Amino acid sequence: MSLIPSKWYSRAFSLTVASFTRVHLLRTGIALGLFESLREPKTGNQLVQESQLAPDLLQAWLRAAETQGLIRVTRERDRAYVVAGLARWLLQTPRSKSLVAVLDQLVENYGPLHERMPELLRGIERPDFGTDEVAGRAAEASRLIERSALEALARIPGVRGSKRVLDIGCGHGTYLTGLLLRYRDAHGLGIEQNEDVAEIAVRNLAEADLVRRSEVRVGEFMAFDLDAGSFDLILLNNSLYYFAPATWGALLERIFSRLVPRGLLAIQVPVVSDRAGSRMMGHTANTAAFDLYLRAHNNLYGLPDLALLHTVLRETGFETVAETSFLPGGAARYLWARAPANEN
Repeated sequence: MSLIPSKWYSRAFSLTVASFTRVHLLRTGIALGLFESLREPKTGNQLVQESQLAPDLLQAWLRAAETQGLIRVTRERDRAYVVAGLARWLLQTPRSKSLVAVLDQLVENYGPLHERMPELLRGIERPDFGTDEVAGRAAEASRLIERSALEALARIPGVRGSKRVLDIGCGHGTYLTGLLLRYRDAHGLGIEQNEDVAEIAVRNLAEADLVRRSEVRVGEFMAFDLDAGSFDLILLNNSLYYFAPATWGALLERIFSRLVPRGLLAIQVPVVSDRAGSRMMGHTANTAAFDLYLRAHNNLYGLPDLALLHTVLRETGFETVAETSFLPGGAARYLWARAPANEN
């Protein structure tokens, strides 16, 4: 017999439904600029006049958003509303664009996939991942942990002295930009498979005045003709799941051969961590959901088995293999490995 009262489960169910509604209310308020309009108090009638939206639906949206704490009544006499709580934070935080990309991912990417999950579990063919729009959202959402990741990279011995950097699957080029801005003597090459995403990377590097110290190429790393011993540091940021575990050996051997003696490989990996800090911050649940999302695609693979990855790195010839965590409870880590020195 359960010791948890049924009313607790009833409340948990209500909160689950509310969280689903909150996501859609947020996306509507952002897409239509309603939260932006409510930086200053306005009544429902004022919003109708300004926006030309359906009056009955707008009034209902305002009531629903108020119950979710996304807006609040600031003048009772005329029911004037102002943005509040989570919605206000989303407008103000520097991470706003990336957080909105996460909301879009939930609705546009995760939602349809989960609707098909019963059929997928029964064995129907899994869809391919990789449209331009989906890739763009993924690249933008990955920026949420970028600052913490760059700080973690700086703690890895040898990163600060790296002069030639290769970023495999560079996305929007923001990691490469961050590294080159930190280390003024470094030069970077980004490889990105999606042409539209690569164009954004080129633009971001140019806006940071890094054109002379950077290059972005479009294509697959395994197909590029790169000289042996070309790089001091090679990055795989949140991209190992594009490679089947059976191909890790070939991938890592190719990376190993492109590193200078004592060169570094840093692989960024999300981890489904059971530690208290990860669970408390919601990282455990979100990372487990991400792993399910990956595995539901025909051309993606689940989050890596770290023990297996350690083994394959050592079998490839890497001398040192270690981990550096950078989210609470170890929910995200750099698994890094160093090539040996020349025997000569």
